[in-house]
Amino acid sequence: MAPEAFPMSKPNVLFLVVDSLRYDVATGNWESATPTIDRLLDEGVHFQNCFAQGISTAPSMTAILTGRHPLDYGGHWYLDDDQRTFAQVFRDGGYYTGAIHSNPYVSARRNFDRGFDHFAEDVVAFEPDEGLEGLPDKLLRLASRASRILSRTPYTPAEEVNTDILSFVDDADTPWFLWTQYMDVHGPYLGGDNFSYRNKFRAEWLWRKAAVRDPDSITEAEHEELRENYRREVEYLDSEIGNLLGELDERGHLDDTFVVLTADHGDEFYEHGRYGHGNLPYDELTHVPLVIRPPSGSDIPRGETVDDLVRCIDILPTIIDAVDAEIPTQHRERLAGKSLLPLVRGKKRDEEPVVVTEKRVRGEKHLRIGLRTTRWKYLYDGVEDERFLYNLENDPGETTDVSQTETTVAEEFETRLRERLNQIEETSENVVVPDVETDAGVEERLKALGYK
Repeated sequence: MAPEAFPMSKPNVLFLVVDSLRYDVATGNWESATPTIDRLLDEGVHFQNCFAQGISTAPSMTAILTGRHPLDYGGHWYLDDDQRTFAQVFRDGGYYTGAIHSNPYVSARRNFDRGFDHFAEDVVAFEPDEGLEGLPDKLLRLASRASRILSRTPYTPAEEVNTDILSFVDDADTPWFLWTQYMDVHGPYLGGDNFSYRNKFRAEWLWRKAAVRDPDSITEAEHEELRENYRREVEYLDSEIGNLLGELDERGHLDDTFVVLTADHGDEFYEHGRYGHGNLPYDELTHVPLVIRPPSGSDIPRGETVDDLVRCIDILPTIIDAVDAEIPTQHRERLAGKSLLPLVRGKKRDEEPVVVTEKRVRGEKHLRIGLRTTRWKYLYDGVEDERFLYNLENDPGETTDVSQTETTVAEEFETRLRERLNQIEETSENVVVPDVETDAGVEERLKALGYK
């Protein structure tokens, strides 16, 4: 029996987040071959100017999954119990909800599992079997380190993620919402499916040298090697996403499914003196791809391009709007994101939003905040207590600070910054979040990903 046409039946939602995927690489500007993404762009709505609310996973995914800014209501290292997620909204709307990922910063220990009927995470380098849980910490660390060294990748590779996704889909007997976070594009860049232990150890050594130890010492040849391996990782992942969509099509699900593809942030390749994603919110870190492919029968047009400035916090409010679900009052009161469907349907905004990108430096109280419009970017570095202003029309590479010459503009953004800092303080005033200890297995996973 053919599936009932949307909107008479609820469509599924496949929400694909690619960790560390830059916009320019995803759209072919690095001469990358991405036929699957190209196909999605042709068959969906392409938002050319989407910007993330974080430059790393924790703040960005907090914003995406809740629709609020990362540092409100206790911040992004842990979701407080009063913070509703979009997974809860989908579940309350009759969806079977699932999450599949291997990123320690969005784990159940950090309360990111709320609202998911199925929450599959692989976040430790070594999981002791029954009877081994009582091993001393030193032995657990040694076992975790050995596991990290012997493992092909420091995360679940895309082909295994796809197997888990298809199992989830096969088990679902109601419309489903599934979020997954592919980690293959995240450093260390292993050159796609060109695996050998020699390549692995070389990639891990080069990644740590670039992103952790000494980016200034990277040679021109090493720089090109990093870029080439990153490009090949993107091409590999594109192929695997194509395999997944093909399997869903064979099972008769693709025509009944919203497919959303985006990234939590990008990666820097020394544009501003660093590699990875530990810098200020420059565009190479915040400009991310976003495409929404509607199901068959939807009144959302296909093959459209939206040039307006949009935010990652707008993604799930858009899908909630599209499937005609209700956002509870408690959630709506905290909601900063807005549906993009009016833009898709040609309605102009009364006012362009100011994109907020922010992060609390891990283990410290310092903040890093970016405020962006189409023309201007204002950066605040709480670590050094510095501010920068860039005119993006004249200087899209963000190379020349004009805060001392464009003083009126700088003062306007400084006012917005103070307002944002006050809002963070006010919303988080009575919120108490626990310290989440990192066990040996997670420490090794983070080390392999370049965080330790």
